[in-house]
Amino acid sequence: MVRIRFVAALIGAVSLGGCGTYVPEIEDFPATRVQEPVLVNAIVTSIHCEIANAIKYVIDQDRRAATYNNGRRSAAWLEHWGAQITLTLTTEEKSTLNPTATWTPISPLTSIFTLAGTATVSSDATRTETMNFYHTVPELYRRAPCAAGVQPPIPTTSLLIQSDLKLRDWLIDQLAPVGTNEVGQPVSSSNVFGQKVLTHEVKFEVVTSGGLNPAWVLTRATVGQNGTLLTGLRDRIHDLLITLGPVDPTQQNGALMAAAANTHLASQIGLAVATSIKGRITP
Repeated sequence: MVRIRFVAALIGAVSLGGCGTYVPEIEDFPATRVQEPVLVNAIVTSIHCEIANAIKYVIDQDRRAATYNNGRRSAAWLEHWGAQITLTLTTEEKSTLNPTATWTPISPLTSIFTLAGTATVSSDATRTETMNFYHTVPELYRRAPCAAGVQPPIPTTSLLIQSDLKLRDWLIDQLAPVGTNEVGQPVSSSNVFGQKVLTHEVKFEVVTSGGLNPAWVLTRATVGQNGTLLTGLRDRIHDLLITLGPVDPTQQNGALMAAAANTHLASQIGLAVATSIKGRITP
């Protein structure tokens, strides 16, 4: 009877530890697969709203301030720039099964013999989705008023929605050196000012883990006294990368200048490498 119960418990633990044996979902439990597009759309909408609102606020404030500064503006150059946005959603799930047992057979009084055994089985699955968006600053400025941080009508959300991404603070911080003449205004993209680039990255990582360790003490054996029988881990990384730079006047499609485009590409490569290294997690 004890052996039957142990086998049943082991089967149950294996079924609970299915993490890493299938492609993980982006949304967390109890949301369902059909609600995944709702979550992704809410993240994208919130990001677009926040960056559009930040750009509109900075440009409007700069125009108002110019009326008190003999018409001199500090952010006029921003109206001729573009924004490359990359959203990366990475989900990793891993489970480990590690049963242990110690057998103590009948031994003479002068000696005690024990035999310990252990086995480890683990599975790991990672899903990465990357979305790229490009907008000129005038496009973002003309966007209709919208609210960032709107929770989607599902049980789960993202910290990219819940949190203030500090995009307005980021842009204001860039204007201060220009306003005090510490940094020259990038008035043209055809000269050295074409090398001007601004980047902003926000990364949220949420890790949840748990373990199960049932134990049995039998007459001649102990099972599960050491270690943890079953562990499960779910790691979510939501990363936002924004690069602002001057628009290339020679390109009809309004693409970024090479310096800004290359800076964004280099950041993407660095993010991919870091995520790959980080992906080797151990619960």
